[in-house]
Amino acid sequence: MADTLETRPDTAVALDLSKFRPLMLWAPFVVFVVHTLEEIPGFAAWTSLHFAPLTTEAFALSHIPLILLVLLCSWQATRPRAASGWVVIAVALQWQFAVNAIFHLGAAAWFGDYSPGMVTAATVALPATLMLLTWVRRESVLTATQLAAAIAIGSAIAAAAISVLFLG
Repeated sequence: MADTLETRPDTAVALDLSKFRPLMLWAPFVVFVVHTLEEIPGFAAWTSLHFAPLTTEAFALSHIPLILLVLLCSWQATRPRAASGWVVIAVALQWQFAVNAIFHLGAAAWFGDYSPGMVTAATVALPATLMLLTWVRRESVLTATQLAAAIAIGSAIAAAAISVLFLG
């Protein structure tokens, strides 16, 4: 029976996963920009209602250096032969956006209203984080220790960002 089976030549094109490195490590920057665009129109007013006073201008101005910092980290992490520290920071930043997403969704449930940023948190930040972490593990981009460090750093960044809401 095996003699009667036809065999096809292998015509599949191998997927070069090294090409995904730049795309995956740009996730924190892309997520941050898209997420901030959703937040800008109403996040300051929402924060003022539920936490401490905040103006749209202060919110927007505070995000300019943060966006530039995330841009720098993503760019450094995507460079050929980038030091693993840059990759750890890029992954940490993306993890921070997952924690931020949980904050937005939890706050919306707690306060019973729309938390500006919750749509991109659920539809952009969480899926991007899942994709990035899956890629990091599958391709052994970071060691288990480096990944744990990235998660710890990202959690600390998220805690700091959330705590700022109480300061005004």
